Formats: sequence, structure tokens, C-alpha cells
Amino acid sequence: MPDLDPGKERASLERGGLALPSGEGRYGRRRWVVLGVGIVFLICAWRLGLTPAGLIPPDATRWERAGEFFKAALDPAMDYEDENVPDDADPIWIKGLKGVGLTLKFAFGAMSMAVPFALLLGFLGSSSWWPEPCGKGLKAVLRTLYLSCRFLMSLLRSIHELIWALLILSAIGVSPLAGMVALALPFSGTLGKVFSELIDEEARDAAAALKAIGHRPVQTFLCGTLPAALPNLITYSFYRFECALRSSAVLGFVGIETIGLYIELSHEEFYYREVWTYLYLLLALIVLVDFWGAGIRKRLNSDAGGCRA
Repeated sequence: MPDLDPGKERASLERGGLALPSGEGRYGRRRWVVLGVGIVFLICAWRLGLTPAGLIPPDATRWERAGEFFKAALDPAMDYEDENVPDDADPIWIKGLKGVGLTLKFAFGAMSMAVPFALLLGFLGSSSWWPEPCGKGLKAVLRTLYLSCRFLMSLLRSIHELIWALLILSAIGVSPLAGMVALALPFSGTLGKVFSELIDEEARDAAAALKAIGHRPVQTFLCGTLPAALPNLITYSFYRFECALRSSAVLGFVGIETIGLYIELSHEEFYYREVWTYLYLLLALIVLVDFWGAGIRKRLNSDAGGCRA
């Protein structure tokens, strides 16, 4: 087979009505986008007064303290550094494990509240279950419901969980339920948004087949669309559960008893070895949950592959 001249081949395709993408134009646009992002960054840095000197501690004591902190990472505490701890107090690693358990409970409780609410928001915030054909009146109602749910999801996730915690704790006081609600609100907004997008992106062949034999829209969604999207929904939920663990630890800095509270109290007293003990326990929890989630994702992917085969 004779070699084709690229120029002649391109000209032939263009004469046939096929427009080929221009590599130069595509890469040229990307360069302009990157340049624009760089200019915006420089403007923001100038307006905020960002300088490399801001990374340098103002006095030598800060350098010494930073060195002590990172040096303590190599020698975490096996016992309390505070000499005033009562003799009958739990050993530090037992206290740390209890803090990890509280952190896990907060994260699980928050996700238990967030996931059902997010599923409802994801359903109402998607259009895959809308009946077809759809009259103008019904379509206007569904569109209003759709936009209202999308706005609610945006509102919930636009406020950080720490701000939610400060608002809720100032209203009802420090309590475990307040901490869980503070986590559940933004997580339900984020989960609901992603759930709705995953649902809308699913292939609708099964749903179309169910509609063709007379199933109602909600029945079609529950039997045709939701089962196909379920593996992705579970996978993303586990990722958000890992995020909830980290957020639960951060709640300790506003007074909720999690391992974050122990980290804050030890750091305030400059007990850096204790801080690293708690940090390592938190890291171990995150790693274990990550391995657990990876195993579940692998199982879901293998089950999905078996069904496709």
C-alpha cells in the first residue's frame, strides 16, 4: 500500500467536508489559559501582600520550636509528658485509642445522617426520573423542584463544617449531636451534588426498556437507573467517609471531644511528643479505612465486570 502524503490526505478530507481540529489552535488556547491563570495569581499575591519573607519566622525561638516539633516526630510519647497527670489515668495510648474511637463515631454518625439526605437531594436534583413526554405545567414544577434542590445543595456545601460547627455550637451548646449535625450538613450538600451528577450520567438503556413496558418514572429510576449507579455512589461515599474522619478530628479544635481536642491541648502545652503520638494514631485510622475502602471498590468493580461479562 503506497504511503499517503499527510498534506494531501488532510486536503482530501477537508474537500470531503470533514473539518479536522487544528493542533496549533488548541495548544495556543491552552497557553493563553495558563498565562491568564498566572497573571491572576500574581495580581492576587500582590493584593494580599504575599512575599517569600512571610515564610521566615520573625525570631530565632520560632526556628527552635519548629525544630523541636519535627524532632519529636522521631520519638513519640509512650507516656505523658505532663507530670501532673493522675496516677490512675489511662495510659496515653489508651487515651489516644479512645480519641480515635470517638472520632470514628462522629464520622460514622455524621455520614449516617448525610447519606440518606443526600440520596433524596440527589434524586430530586437529577432529571433522569422525569416522565417523558412531560407537559408544560408538570415540567415547570419539576424544573422548580430541580433548581430548588440544586440551590440547597450549593448552600449546604458552600459553608465549611467548622463554620457550621461554630454556628450550631453557639446556638445549642457543645454536644455530640451538634458536632454530628455540623458535619452532616455540608457533607449532605456535597454528596447530593455528586450523587445527582452520577445518576444523570448513567446510561438510560435499562430505564428506557422499563418505560417501554409500562413502568412509572419512579419505578424506572429505582429498578433501572439507581442499581447501575449504586457502585459509584458507594465508592464516593467511602471517600467522603475518609474526609469525615479528618473533619471529625478538626472538630476537636472547637471543643468537641475527638482526638483533635487531645492534639490541641498537648500542642498548647508544647508537649510535642504527645502530639505526634495522637497524630500517628489518627494516621493509622485513616490508612485502615483507606484499605477498607479500596477492598470494597475492588469488590464492586469485580462484581460489575462479572455482570457485564
